[in-house]
Amino acid sequence: MKKICFFSGDISRSGGTERVGTIIANKLSEKGYDVRILSMWDSGKPFFFVDENIQVDYLLNRTREGKLYRTVIYPIIKLKKYIVENDIDIMIDIDTLLSYYTTRAIQRTKCKLISWEHFNYWAMDRLGEPKRYKAKKLIKKYASAMVVLTDEDRIMHNQQYELPENFVETINNPCLSNVKVDYKFENKTFVSVGRLTYQKGYEKLLEAWSMIENDIPDWKLIIVGTGELERSLKDKKNEMNLKNVFFPGHTDNVGDFYKEASAYVLSSVYEGFPMVILEAQSYGLPVISFDCKTGPKDLIENNKTGFLVKAGDSKELARKMLKFTKDEKSAVQMSNRVRQNIQKYNLETIILKWCKLIDSLLR
Repeated sequence: MKKICFFSGDISRSGGTERVGTIIANKLSEKGYDVRILSMWDSGKPFFFVDENIQVDYLLNRTREGKLYRTVIYPIIKLKKYIVENDIDIMIDIDTLLSYYTTRAIQRTKCKLISWEHFNYWAMDRLGEPKRYKAKKLIKKYASAMVVLTDEDRIMHNQQYELPENFVETINNPCLSNVKVDYKFENKTFVSVGRLTYQKGYEKLLEAWSMIENDIPDWKLIIVGTGELERSLKDKKNEMNLKNVFFPGHTDNVGDFYKEASAYVLSSVYEGFPMVILEAQSYGLPVISFDCKTGPKDLIENNKTGFLVKAGDSKELARKMLKFTKDEKSAVQMSNRVRQNIQKYNLETIILKWCKLIDSLLR
């Protein structure tokens, strides 16, 4: 049986990359593929559930080999040894930055490489990682395929890196839930969930809310999460004298907020493929979102399952939120369409795309 290895930077992390990576690995194992996971760093057990049939290995120990890692060549040699000794047929990097090592390690082996990009193309400048640009050039030369999360990203990578048309594949992240709950427009609640950081654009959301709060005194806005901007956002709320904005902090049961909401609002400066939209939609919530790079336009049908707003335009965001509160019939129709559209992102549909890609390379 052909062997597939998912390569992670640190499988003990609780980030979205590790979450989706383990979900896809688990499902491929369930489909009968021989799957293992390799973590660059041995920092502890996987944060997310890993199927018992999947072997988890670790490449480097930070205490013993941290200095050797900086030589660059050491992790490449060790990775190549792992690939050869374990007879790996396909490596899947769950972060293109890792391809800085795998593209070199697979040379003169039978192993093929799929590089999986979770950041959008435009976010790379913000990340400021020279290795990521170098990795993309190495991917073009040595990888067999690259996976991105949106068609917008696929087009940009093809153009900017002059990649072959069939080299870059769009495979969306899956929706991980489909909850049977009644839609509750009557609760008159907007909800937003995420880290309280610059990326999530919550200052713009507060600005938008300040324009309409007095017009809809029976509606409220709940922003769920914690982060480095928590204090400044709460101060801004107080400065604006906003009465119906609430910060409940961290929660392990975010579904409790989705169940009681009327709509979800996303005010991000940028995204990759916002899983939070899929999660909200799985509860039947219409979504009002900035049309930021990338993801919202893939997940929201404007005026049908929610509203897309020009990125960063807090006045337009306010107008759309206000419009939403005035038309319960339209909101219910949006909720019904959301439940229908979410089916194309179910895990079974997404895993078939992975199987098709992997099988084409194995042939």
